[in-house]
Amino acid sequence: MNRTQLPAEKRIELVHVNLMRSKQFAAFAGLFMVGKTTVEDCIPTATTNGRDAHYGRRFVDTLTDKELAFLVMHENMHKCYRHLTTWRKLYEENRALSNAACDYVINITLVDLDPDEALIAMPRDKQTGKLMGLLDVKFRGMNAFEVFNILKEELKDRPRGGGEGEGEGEGEGDSDSEEPDDDATTGDDNTAVGDQPKTLDDHDWDGAKEMDNKELETLQRDIDQALRQGAIYASKVGASAPLAVGDLLKPKINWRAVLRQFITVSLRDRDSPSWRKAHKRYLWQDIILPSIMGKKLKRLGVCIDTSGSIQGSLLTAFLSELNGVVESVKPDRVDVLYWDTDIRAHETYTKIRAGEIVSRTRPHGGGGTIPDCIPLYVQSKQLEFDAIVVLSDGCMSSSPPAWAGIRAPVLWCILGNTQFKPPCGKVLPITEE
Repeated sequence: MNRTQLPAEKRIELVHVNLMRSKQFAAFAGLFMVGKTTVEDCIPTATTNGRDAHYGRRFVDTLTDKELAFLVMHENMHKCYRHLTTWRKLYEENRALSNAACDYVINITLVDLDPDEALIAMPRDKQTGKLMGLLDVKFRGMNAFEVFNILKEELKDRPRGGGEGEGEGEGEGDSDSEEPDDDATTGDDNTAVGDQPKTLDDHDWDGAKEMDNKELETLQRDIDQALRQGAIYASKVGASAPLAVGDLLKPKINWRAVLRQFITVSLRDRDSPSWRKAHKRYLWQDIILPSIMGKKLKRLGVCIDTSGSIQGSLLTAFLSELNGVVESVKPDRVDVLYWDTDIRAHETYTKIRAGEIVSRTRPHGGGGTIPDCIPLYVQSKQLEFDAIVVLSDGCMSSSPPAWAGIRAPVLWCILGNTQFKPPCGKVLPITEE
């Protein structure tokens, strides 16, 4: 039987399997397991709230296998980029432009992942042959916020008319039921028809808003876990994680060398610390590290901030650095503490490969930020660390007395808050690359 004659549910299932087996898309395999996937008669094309994907039965029946694969990847890329849970403010400013910005980012990414259309192909109108949806190479490498701002600036230069667009556009219109915004685009080919950008699918922003904090926390954790496991799976089948995944898994900031150097040089072969002799390598950053000689690093504490101010991409970067540090330093034991106002999870790893830590860890948190919970917990559990590394955005305050009983050297890796004053140890200010 021709696959196009199969029920829509079965076709989508087969697409999932085919993509998971491919080298180009193996890294995204875990995303297919996040949320629900349904086929419904009332949906014009497809829609997602950033967790669940819903496909229109009649629309699916019109697509070739490659076009359906593109649509499936499109919906899952909304999950990957956390579009509907991250860019709510863009939607509130301009619904049409926010929808367009998200789709521009996804479509150019997918086209670049499979330029020869071996597995996926952007759907085309069967009568006109024009692409369905938004595609522009000038948005390559941008995120939704960057694209949104460009679209908004372009809109300012367009003449205001009576609401009728000039261009033909490519694709099925946006299926949002709300009335068009006054500021929606009105323009040229492949950007709009009438007042609506011609997105490939619908975006259920209201459905995303209905998710409570617990649901959002679970979703973020599941997506992070899916991406990490997908990257590991891709490496096992001989594929590298695509840039779309790699960018979410690797740190956006240039701190790896300094962090590893701190652990390796300062704490390796530790006998007794001496803070009198500074390492000249770090004087330019006003970081004074101890000269430590002696035994091998045995136990490393990594305290990862999972408070509400930590976005998914930053948390993923922290986890990536956890992998890099462990792989480089190779301590006998690693204790991973997730914290916000309290220690939310304590994971211990011994004689295990770094990649396995990243695949097995389960971040917890999402509340306020009280770093004093770290020393209180360490002392109550009588934990003895050779070093403690705290990863945070620095949106907090701390009390020195709470840390008075901590004997291990502490390195605070802080992103964004240049005014942060550590209660003890040293601060490594982190800047974006």
